Amino acid sequence: MKTEIMFAILLTLLNKRKVSGEYLAEKFEISTRTVMRHIESLCNAGIPIVAVRGVGGGYMIADDFRLERSFFTPEEISRILTCLNATENSFDDKVNLSIKDKLSNIALIKEDEKYLLKTDKLIIDIGTWTNPQHYRAKIGVINKAIDGDFALHLEYVDNKEYYSEREVDPYCLVLKEGVWYAYGYCHLRQDFRLFRLTRMKNITLTDKHFERKECNVYEKLRGTFDDLDIVDVEFEFFSTSLSDVEEWLGREAISERGTQYIAKASLYGGNLLINKLLSFGSSIKILKPASLREELMVECQRIIHRYS
Repeated sequence: MKTEIMFAILLTLLNKRKVSGEYLAEKFEISTRTVMRHIESLCNAGIPIVAVRGVGGGYMIADDFRLERSFFTPEEISRILTCLNATENSFDDKVNLSIKDKLSNIALIKEDEKYLLKTDKLIIDIGTWTNPQHYRAKIGVINKAIDGDFALHLEYVDNKEYYSEREVDPYCLVLKEGVWYAYGYCHLRQDFRLFRLTRMKNITLTDKHFERKECNVYEKLRGTFDDLDIVDVEFEFFSTSLSDVEEWLGREAISERGTQYIAKASLYGGNLLINKLLSFGSSIKILKPASLREELMVECQRIIHRYS
């Protein structure tokens, strides 16, 4: 973990003009003393980091600094660039381009290695079929609030179509299964919450500065997603849906039974599962559990009533 944090600190310094020790300590959930030790280790490795004393001080790195060729292998750089390319369209800023420029201009890279960096060995597309501009504007405002520790005012419609106005202290952005969320402290609920970006409207950056509360963000994130019950699901389906079920559950979850297929998997329950199963239409039939089959039948009846 020490190496990963030290590398993350280096990338932060490359990406920002100057950052304080307190900022780095809070960002990586370590003490300021540990930050100082990581900075010292980076300096010993030949990274020219300058410590600025006094009010407004912090750590900064020379603008003309370039990582030596030995710091990364071409494969490591290629992986980093792939991830940067995948998220580039999601942010309404030039940060990804700045990092890519720094990585692409590492000193002493041979021409054949530069070619390796440009080969598309792995392509990651985290976008949706909708216009990415729909997300960029929201992510841009939320990022500004996160960077400056400013509260957001927004309108939110939850999964039960309940409308409310919220004041939220944003801590981070979360990308889960291709869906963007903002994670932060909700003053209305007096607790930390996940807010799906597609359900957020009229997001406004306020001038209210907030102090971050002590919490383990990653632990709370895991708890938020783990609130849903795990359901052992078994269903049969026709061959017309084979490729879709394979993409969803994997080939190992599927077996053949006569002219049809059987899928077995442990899945998160709730509306997400119901909506996913409904997307297969009449090509599937739930075998187990009976409670899930009943939920699906009720939802189908609602659909019929809607069109009657």
